[in-house]
Amino acid sequence: MRMTKLILVEGLPGSGKSTTAHTVARLLADRSVPVRWWYEEEVNHPVYVFRDRTTLQQVVDDLAGGEYRRVLAAALAQWRRFAVLMQGTDSVVLIDSCLLGYLTWSLFPLAVPEAEIREYVAEVERIIAPATPCLIYFYQQDVGASLARLCARRGGDTEQRLIQQSTQSPYGRQRGLQGFAGMVAYWAAYRQLTDAAFAGLALPKLAIETTAGDWPTYRQQVLTFLGLPPSATQRLPDDEAARFVGTYRYEEGDARGSATISVEGGELFLDGVPHVWPHNRLVPKARNAFDVESLPFEISFSEASDGRIMRMVATGPELLSGKPPGIFVKQ
Repeated sequence: MRMTKLILVEGLPGSGKSTTAHTVARLLADRSVPVRWWYEEEVNHPVYVFRDRTTLQQVVDDLAGGEYRRVLAAALAQWRRFAVLMQGTDSVVLIDSCLLGYLTWSLFPLAVPEAEIREYVAEVERIIAPATPCLIYFYQQDVGASLARLCARRGGDTEQRLIQQSTQSPYGRQRGLQGFAGMVAYWAAYRQLTDAAFAGLALPKLAIETTAGDWPTYRQQVLTFLGLPPSATQRLPDDEAARFVGTYRYEEGDARGSATISVEGGELFLDGVPHVWPHNRLVPKARNAFDVESLPFEISFSEASDGRIMRMVATGPELLSGKPPGIFVKQ
């Protein structure tokens, strides 16, 4: 394996960062390598200047009030604290959307001069250098197609939310950006900034153009770059997978509803759990236990003495958006 203690994964929203980081973390764990993947929306993330939704709003208010240099200084101080933490751990740490994402895509919509953003990225590179970091960068020539796939994948109000965030930002309003086309123009301009920042980095790095969606090939490129062996897709026998299929009801506080487990080609998919994207693949981990692909959650199932599945339990960290219900009873 490549000698590194810090693996960075970057790219536009929906470009495959979290899926890739999660895949690499599982491979390292399978090889008994101590590893910690920090999902980009986890509360108490060690790189962020905020800890939760309340302190995130304080940062947003500072940025909106023109205090971006104060936020930049706080962010660099947090990176220094993170670098100290890295010196005291033997684990490989994976973080996505933190070097070229995170603060840069908070500064960009405020029309902060690009030179200051790139200077910030360069300083972060200097700070984390003792961890011998390496970087995987996903980019798309066809930004519009990539964003359309993201909106379809995550569903709900994703498209309208992204349009609002980009076109109503100071950057978007200054340029009269509107609708889906305006959102595409916004993210295409942002990608030009991150392309330039990526080009200026001296750390070991890999750039992969992912418009074609050939993820088996991209995944192999990542594994080769990291010096890891290829991984086989795990599929359950049909009769085993069928045990889990069905509807599961949850009731937790004021939240109540149902989730479903379905099977496609020997793989299980999860739908309907709050704070979990639609149609998430479940990756086998142990008997009756699965990782939720791309997210830091585990799903486990309890069974009766005759093997019938009785309930489903979701565990994992709290996200900035909240936490999924814990217990689901099979109907």
